[in-house]
Amino acid sequence: MTTLTTPRLSMVRWREEHLVELLVLAGDQRIVRYIVDGEPWNREYATERHRSVLAHWRRYGYGWRAVLDRETGEFLGVASMTRRNAEAIELGWWVAPAAWGRGLATEMAAAVRDAAFEQPGVRRVVAQHQDGNDASGRVMTKIGLVHDHSEVDEDQAGRLVHVYVGYPADA
Repeated sequence: MTTLTTPRLSMVRWREEHLVELLVLAGDQRIVRYIVDGEPWNREYATERHRSVLAHWRRYGYGWRAVLDRETGEFLGVASMTRRNAEAIELGWWVAPAAWGRGLATEMAAAVRDAAFEQPGVRRVVAQHQDGNDASGRVMTKIGLVHDHSEVDEDQAGRLVHVYVGYPADA
């Protein structure tokens, strides 16, 4: 899969060198407060996740992307597509705090949503946010996802999560 581009962003395949940016983002309380238990990731865990992201790319041909400013090349965040099963891909995004308030999350999320539906056999996308992360919920709605259900998720430290789904435009 080639680089995804939007008017302001280039989203490139996650590579070995992106571990540095992941360590910065995942170590920032503002980024991870609604991820799993809300605690910053230590180096070991972030490196483990990084390795699993690289393996996901090798196995499926898509995955996390480093999001860069098209004009400057500045790292702005992460946009992700994670295989859930043969018919569903989970979407995710993190925007670096210095880039907050510019609508980049919506731009990232829409781009990976569209790319997900280009994958063979994919019939739906899924995204979720922990209770309290209303900004992510608004992004999900803006890109056309609809609330499916809410549940206490043991994989998210027993926190309440809201699950949204989306289908191809021609479905």
